[in-house]
Amino acid sequence: MEDIHDTQKNILDVNLTDQYHTAEELFELSQSGPVYYTLLIIASVIVGAGLLLQNDAVVIGGTLVAPLLVPLLFISLALAAGRPRLLPRVFSLLMRSTAVVIVAGLLLGFFFGSIPITLFSGNIERAAILYLLVAFAAGAAGAFAWARKDVAEVLPGIALAVTILPPLSAVGISLEQLDVQALRYFLIIFVFNVVGILAGALVVFSLLKFYRTGDVLEMHERKQKEEEEQKEEVVK
Repeated sequence: MEDIHDTQKNILDVNLTDQYHTAEELFELSQSGPVYYTLLIIASVIVGAGLLLQNDAVVIGGTLVAPLLVPLLFISLALAAGRPRLLPRVFSLLMRSTAVVIVAGLLLGFFFGSIPITLFSGNIERAAILYLLVAFAAGAAGAFAWARKDVAEVLPGIALAVTILPPLSAVGISLEQLDVQALRYFLIIFVFNVVGILAGALVVFSLLKFYRTGDVLEMHERKQKEEEEQKEEVVK
């Protein structure tokens, strides 16, 4: 019993240095920039083409490229650290990312025909709840993998489990086809996935005591604002 207790304690024991390192990494990788949008556009094209081809392997490949998981993990981290004022920037990034993926899906559907996508099947409520459970588990696993570098090799598997990009791309394709039923279905799946990821990651970051990283997050936010102000002054 004592060994089991020690193991459980060790699992939840992330030292302050590792917490700061994780917070810094998530902050940096959740910034918008050329690299982020390049990866997002590439992933959107791959996933959209995979849906139109009805090729699961292609969809999986695009999901691995997508950078959308990191901003969601950062939102959960900021909430766990008690710093909700850091969220507007990331929310704005997610809104722009959502628009990019939907537009990419719409354009692919427009140029390459309205081949029906086969992800839409069964009861919407049942599917949404199952996706929510998967997303919750994936969000928890993603937060744990970022916090514990000794299990970071599972991150590609987590990326596959998180189905954020395919439903968004399918929204764009459904919009081009004016398929209201499919559009509603994929929007619901997307929302439930986002909520599940945020909730799962928030629980893990809270259990791992990431509230201690709040000052580090604010320091990086202030530093970024100062750099942006300096760039604006140079331009003027």
